[in-house]
Amino acid sequence: MTNEKFATSQYTQWAEQQLLDYENRCPGSIFSEGLSLTVHEGYRLQHAVAQLRINTGDSVVGYKVGCTSPTIRAQLGIEHCVTGRLYKSEQHESGVCLKLGNYSKLAIEGELAVILKRTPKPADFRQPGIPPCVSGIMPVIELHNHILHATPPSAGELIANNAIHAGFVLGGTTERADRLDTPELSILIDGNCVATCQGSQLIETIQSSLQWLQESLKKSGKQLQEGQIILTGSIPSLIPINRECTVEIDAPPFGKTMASFID
Repeated sequence: MTNEKFATSQYTQWAEQQLLDYENRCPGSIFSEGLSLTVHEGYRLQHAVAQLRINTGDSVVGYKVGCTSPTIRAQLGIEHCVTGRLYKSEQHESGVCLKLGNYSKLAIEGELAVILKRTPKPADFRQPGIPPCVSGIMPVIELHNHILHATPPSAGELIANNAIHAGFVLGGTTERADRLDTPELSILIDGNCVATCQGSQLIETIQSSLQWLQESLKKSGKQLQEGQIILTGSIPSLIPINRECTVEIDAPPFGKTMASFID
């Protein structure tokens, strides 16, 4: 006997539809018909989609942590952190030019990402600051398909849609340091600052997100690994991008990243 509400074959069918919808830039159509999933079911469907993508030649290069700030949680109607997978096919370098038509209701976040030099250990989180398991830090533009069908928004749907993640634009890597000047992060659109944050919260988010992610993955028998990229979560809100523009993340002392969006 099993307590699972849905059979494996059902997840396979949903995953095939999810991937087709994603490729056709209309994500999550199964949720427009009233489907409701729990958090556990959402992650199971996310995993099934990941297996399909891997089978077609893509690869997972890391994870994102989402819904880390009260601002984002309020926007999405979520009360806890979520995670999604990062794919090699959706990794871009600073200066990239991307088409708006490749996304569904494109929205961006500006945040910090890290590269792991090894699997995190509990001792890595006993002191404040950047955990010793981190080898480098980078500014990132995270791309989102900002579309959810359920009203109010559902954590299960958000997770099943890979936490609405649609790619990321990486800046250069700054080696980790134990002592840092006060960090800052600003989001600029066509040179105009539209959001900013600064201070210890940026570093605290790196630590809390990594610790939460490691514990979350352990529950499903997984763990973080050397070389993985982790998007640690945004403090400013999701920002819609609905016209041609240039987006820049300026995050001293960690550098900058930039992307242009065209019709």
